[in-house]
Amino acid sequence: MITILHIRVLFFLFWVTLSFSQLNWNSNKDKIVIPFELTDNLIIVDVVINEVDLKMILDTGSERNLLFSFPENDSIEFYSPKLIKVKGLGYGESLEAVISSDNKFTIKNESLVDSNFEILLITNQNIGLINKLGVPINGIIGSSFFKDYLLEIKYSSKKIVIYKKRTSKINKRYKSKKIDLIQYKPYINLKISNNSKVSEFNLLFDTGLSDGLWLFENDTIESSNKFFNDVLGKGLGGDINGKKSRVEELYIDTFNLKDALVSYPDSISVKSLELFKNRNGSLGGEIIKRFDWFLDYQNSLFFYKKNSNFNDPFNYNMSGIEVQHDGVEWVKEVKRTNESSVYNNVDALEYVYNNSDLKNAHSFKLKNIYNIYSVRENSPAYLAGVREGDKIVSINNKNAYSFTLQKINDLFQSEEGKKIKLEVEREGEILEFEFYLEKIL
Repeated sequence: MITILHIRVLFFLFWVTLSFSQLNWNSNKDKIVIPFELTDNLIIVDVVINEVDLKMILDTGSERNLLFSFPENDSIEFYSPKLIKVKGLGYGESLEAVISSDNKFTIKNESLVDSNFEILLITNQNIGLINKLGVPINGIIGSSFFKDYLLEIKYSSKKIVIYKKRTSKINKRYKSKKIDLIQYKPYINLKISNNSKVSEFNLLFDTGLSDGLWLFENDTIESSNKFFNDVLGKGLGGDINGKKSRVEELYIDTFNLKDALVSYPDSISVKSLELFKNRNGSLGGEIIKRFDWFLDYQNSLFFYKKNSNFNDPFNYNMSGIEVQHDGVEWVKEVKRTNESSVYNNVDALEYVYNNSDLKNAHSFKLKNIYNIYSVRENSPAYLAGVREGDKIVSINNKNAYSFTLQKINDLFQSEEGKKIKLEVEREGEILEFEFYLEKIL
């Protein structure tokens, strides 16, 4: 399963039988340390496929590897292609895709190499993950990355450590937990208190899910009475709708997390999935990142200890709007200079010209564009008049391009009652809106 910021989850069904690849150790060291970026609770690593540098999400919830975007001004040659059909979360029909094998995958200066790397190419669907994360993401790496070696995920220091020997000692501070591996996807049993009732849940352990918890409603699993309907994301099949709420308490053995956010995707969004029959939902990055982990697939054991993220609050977007990156545009910046000469720096795209005794240095720079991807009905932003498709010009009197997407999301999760001033462009007209963040969960 792949999950994308506010395009939360993609499940895939394959209509052909695919083989598994294997990572081969190509280092004289007993362990390999790989730094990663943590963006919206997703683990992003630098890899090389067929000699091209890519950024990929490490996803324990995906059986397969997936590529859905290509680096600009570059091309990749893929081998042994086969046409297949895929389905995914959402309301749409199945899609055609290409499965390619015999590719070369390397990571960390070729410390790990897979010369028979198999990957699914989504050629007719623009997922556009850069729009949701604000950074260029090309795809995901699934179970082939996790299954061959003992792997440590240190969320506290944003490092992955891969051990050549599975017998490597694990610190006694780590607790152990038995997991089930089904098609190389790990499932973990947890207890959750909701509606004053404690129940045990079987959850997919999913580093590719940015949310902390997804549950599938049925006769025995239901949301509390306090929830709101929202667009949870977009899958290959289209929008994923559902409820957002909280659970009273989530227990990971002796650790407990109170008031954790939970999403309930609706039955229409998940109807096309052949879910493992005992699966109740997914445990995602918002909760997983609160611990450091050792993943031992061969022995079906995970080890974990809480880290500095453990007591982070479970915040959500109180504005009601989802913002996405929508490309870049040229912006002219003017600065004053005392230099007397006129110069033209083409590489920096800066142009200076005479203006009395002082000079105006016009610097043309590429700046990010943000627009409104969705607006929740009856949310503060919706009631103020903000609508889907609006291009954001400024936020709280600051140019929109001065923000990163992460900072915009942090602002909308910051504090109840905070005033937000939003200037947008709609059909060539500049509009101004004001609203206050409202906490309803």
